[in-house]
Amino acid sequence: MIPKVIHYCWLSGDPIPEKLQRCMDSWKKFLPDYEFVLWDLERFDIKTSQWVKEAFEARKYAFAADYIRLYAVYNYGGIYMDMDVEVVRPFDDLLASPYILGLESEKGVEAGVFGAERYSLFLKKILSYYERRSFLKEDGTFDMRPLPSVLFEILTDNYVLRERNSVGIPFDSSMMYLFPSDYLTAKSYLNGKIEVTKHTYTIHHFAASWHGMKHKLFRCVSGIIGRNMAHKVAVIFKKLRLVR
Repeated sequence: MIPKVIHYCWLSGDPIPEKLQRCMDSWKKFLPDYEFVLWDLERFDIKTSQWVKEAFEARKYAFAADYIRLYAVYNYGGIYMDMDVEVVRPFDDLLASPYILGLESEKGVEAGVFGAERYSLFLKKILSYYERRSFLKEDGTFDMRPLPSVLFEILTDNYVLRERNSVGIPFDSSMMYLFPSDYLTAKSYLNGKIEVTKHTYTIHHFAASWHGMKHKLFRCVSGIIGRNMAHKVAVIFKKLRLVR
């Protein structure tokens, strides 16, 4: 059983932008009986993780948060959400599942909203990836591989991935069941198109992450080569990035 706990992370100490506050207002509206846990420098000691410490010192807060979100859900159970995630429906009918995972619009694993029971094995595997790594590479550059790519690689290396098309299904420990993109993402980070369906629980607006820059780049390239061609190029690039 996944507990009614929402984890979120804010490390910069800057005021929270209004657009993120609007998303968080939807949390309180649809999840009034959930506990909300903020992960900041008071709650998480960055000295306990080389990855987090180096990413924080480089002011790459999103990459520091990649580890912290996994740590939070693994150690306490619950649901993690990026602060640019809008809730449109309560999670209550999903909480009996051992985990909640979904696909992004372009077939990557959604890292901005996911949930699990405490001490879930798949989260332990992903945490192990970061516990062996330094954010600052030997050549002085940063290891800026995004979490969706890490999730995809580790899950496919250890499990058979299956699409989950209903709330109540039997779970096989050798497989990982991921919801289609309209359940948790419902928006393309490439073109910004929102597609809410009867299955949608959350909309990930990609407003506060590295996706925001990609969206701006996509719009710029679209103006030069056309939207359809830009979308094809972006999908090919993403597939190459996910499997390398």
